[in-house]
Amino acid sequence: MLTSFFKKLTGGKFLVFSICLSLSVNLNAQEIEWQNTIGGNSMDYLYSIEQTADGGYILGGASYSTISGDKTENSIGSYDYWIVKTNATGNIQWQNTIGGNDWDQLFSIQQTADGGFILGGTSSSNISGDKSENSNGTFDYWIIKTDSLGIIQWQNTIGGNDWDQLNYIEQTADGGYILGGFSHSIISGDKTEHSNGIHDYWLVKTDSTGNIQWQNTIGGNNWDQLNSVEQTADGGYILGGYSNSNISGDKTENCIGGFGNYDYWIIKTDSLGIIQWQNTIGGNNWDQLNSVEQTTDGGYIFGGRSDSNISGDKTENTNGNSDFWIVKTDATGNIQWQNTIGGSSGDQLQSIKQTSDGGYILGGSSSSNISGDKTENTNGNSDFWIVKTDATGNIQWQNTIGGNGSDELYSIEQTTDSGYIFGGRSDSNVSGDKTENTNGHHDYWIVKICDSLSTASLCSAVSVNELVIDYKEVEVFPNPVIDELTIQLNYTNYLNQPITISIIDVLGNVVRKETTTNPKSPIRNLKSFSPGIYFVEVKTGKEVYRAKFVKE
Repeated sequence: MLTSFFKKLTGGKFLVFSICLSLSVNLNAQEIEWQNTIGGNSMDYLYSIEQTADGGYILGGASYSTISGDKTENSIGSYDYWIVKTNATGNIQWQNTIGGNDWDQLFSIQQTADGGFILGGTSSSNISGDKSENSNGTFDYWIIKTDSLGIIQWQNTIGGNDWDQLNYIEQTADGGYILGGFSHSIISGDKTEHSNGIHDYWLVKTDSTGNIQWQNTIGGNNWDQLNSVEQTADGGYILGGYSNSNISGDKTENCIGGFGNYDYWIIKTDSLGIIQWQNTIGGNNWDQLNSVEQTTDGGYIFGGRSDSNISGDKTENTNGNSDFWIVKTDATGNIQWQNTIGGSSGDQLQSIKQTSDGGYILGGSSSSNISGDKTENTNGNSDFWIVKTDATGNIQWQNTIGGNGSDELYSIEQTTDSGYIFGGRSDSNVSGDKTENTNGHHDYWIVKICDSLSTASLCSAVSVNELVIDYKEVEVFPNPVIDELTIQLNYTNYLNQPITISIIDVLGNVVRKETTTNPKSPIRNLKSFSPGIYFVEVKTGKEVYRAKFVKE
């Protein structure tokens, strides 16, 4: 991708314009800016992605691949942690394969305040490879702190005599870390409490070097799985997962769905992990909560999948086998609103984040064709499905993104330019939205989109005050414009080539289209255009450039 910016002196003022290059011809509300398929010759699963302070991205997941494709290190055991750092356009800067002689699976990664990274997942490896401690049981929590280049600084294996799986980790305000997952272990190893049932929530707080400060085993008499945890503004924690336990142990409400089904189970604790309140939320079938976040009003947003029809707390029937289900609560966990979003088949929400406009971005997977809330057919078995809602959960836009195979999205977040970065795993070859074949069975697949309908979005533009010194491929002037706009291509290789120029409004509609061979082309008779922001799209064969202008 080539991105260039320019300033034009008009009336004594410097104006800034952004040029976005993309393989796509239409400027949609959620246009793919770039994508990258990253993997080796076997199975690579991306579970966590985050934008870094330098504008790039850190990717964390698990890899079974040997040196091949994008992999520069062999697998040490079966699956290993695989972290990949990219620049702002998704190109790999460095990577590290971290593991022992058995199964190591990374589920959560975050940049830390010192510019390094904290990694959290599960491990069954003993001392070998990068593992410095033996496993306590079947699986343990395994946390690793690296520097800014992915080099291990310290690590800790935390667990009991059975199965302990860490699903989420984040740095806390005191520089330590909060770990959330589930445990089947009794008192043993690092576990200080017995499991109440099959699995319990297991919350562990460490200091800045990974030493346990406190822990809490929270559960009922059956299966309770913690998937997401976040420190709250008051220094406590909000926990989100699912449960099929009835009143027992720490559970204060019965399972709504009955035996064999699950409900959302949300818990608020204080700064020491002591329960302050909890709520069991669900319908008559399977409801699985995967993602939780505190909202700017002090409440909480919860997202996952639901198979339930109207019953219990569910106010809408499902559209298909399973749907996205988002639930907004107040500061004490009381439901304020909810929305069931899906099509006629299976849709599963994995990640939800509040956006800068107060709405929400939802990321997951869909195998539904046009039906219910789905406005696009799937390209293959399953596709990435992203949905943007307003502050009360009403759909503003959506996009189905995928290829001819199975594509599953696990992580999404808004980027600093008001676009979105999301990632997961893909086994699709070039087809649909996929522009690269897979290297093996499954690869990491990361996609960056630009929400050009957002008034805050500059689509990777620089600030007005930044000095732009790069080569000016395209100029658009005057800006603002009243009647006639001139578009000039400065690179001589464009001479005598067909040039297609489109003018697009903020809704993505092409309102003017012309073809020329003149690298300096006037666009006349713009007086009839309504005042506002427009985009010029210049297509020169293999490349597409865009500029933003204002019609007065």
